[in-house]
Amino acid sequence: MRRFRFAVLFAVLAVHTPVQAQLLLPGALQATPQGADATAPQNNHAIQPAKPKPAGPTPPSEETIFGRELAQDGNAGAILFQRAMDKGIAITKLSLAGETISHPSEPCQVEIVADTPITASFAGRPKGTFRYLADIPACPFSIDVLDDAILIGRSPPSCDFNAADCRVSPAGLWGPLGHDFGADQVKSFERERSQAEKAVRLEYRSLMKEAGKDREAIKKIAGEQAGFSSERAETCRHYSGEDVHGFCALRITQARALALEAAFEEQAKLHPGLVKATTKKTATKPNLISPALPSAPLPQ
Repeated sequence: MRRFRFAVLFAVLAVHTPVQAQLLLPGALQATPQGADATAPQNNHAIQPAKPKPAGPTPPSEETIFGRELAQDGNAGAILFQRAMDKGIAITKLSLAGETISHPSEPCQVEIVADTPITASFAGRPKGTFRYLADIPACPFSIDVLDDAILIGRSPPSCDFNAADCRVSPAGLWGPLGHDFGADQVKSFERERSQAEKAVRLEYRSLMKEAGKDREAIKKIAGEQAGFSSERAETCRHYSGEDVHGFCALRITQARALALEAAFEEQAKLHPGLVKATTKKTATKPNLISPALPSAPLPQ
């Protein structure tokens, strides 16, 4: 386990400015971000193999988050990533917004400063997306990579930086600022949302078909699907400008499709004969990755 020692530096600001604290790790400096063709030969006399099942959604690449400053709910704090030496991800900037512990109505902010970028360890794809674990002092959390966004998970949700008198809750969607989306992007999000919803329905049918007559499995799958809409609404209700652009709901829906796909693939390992559900028409692979958003200039 990586060990950290840190000092807390306080800056007393104007009355209307949030209290800020800086967690300085030893020797801290500002970090600067920095197919072969596998077609098999044809054999006209060979028995043709069975038609493969439709391809599932593809998890977004980490490349979509490098060099792009993301904010919690599109308006608070900041996190910035770069490619790590081991081809994973590394955090080069982390600012967590919260409320003072002694006066909960007053905002505060904690800056995490390290001598080198903080490398997050790869934790597989338990929910379909690439997951990493960030061992932040007093506030470790998981990172699920989405398209131009991340979903941070933590239990319990809040972290107390007692020396800074600041309590933060980093869990939720971190993405572009809510006011950065143009009209054309919003229209694109609407089209992608329709594709994502179709992908969710298809993956859900596949998983239910796999459950067969297992009542407990059916109950669990149906219960999770029934609760998805309310969970999505809860996650996105504070995202800046969500009622205008719907960016958060789009990314959470895409993540749900990937989670269902991962659940099906897990069952397929136990039951190799499983065949995915499909529509009457030829199933096409849902596009869960949108064209890269233009990178906003980083703050000086």
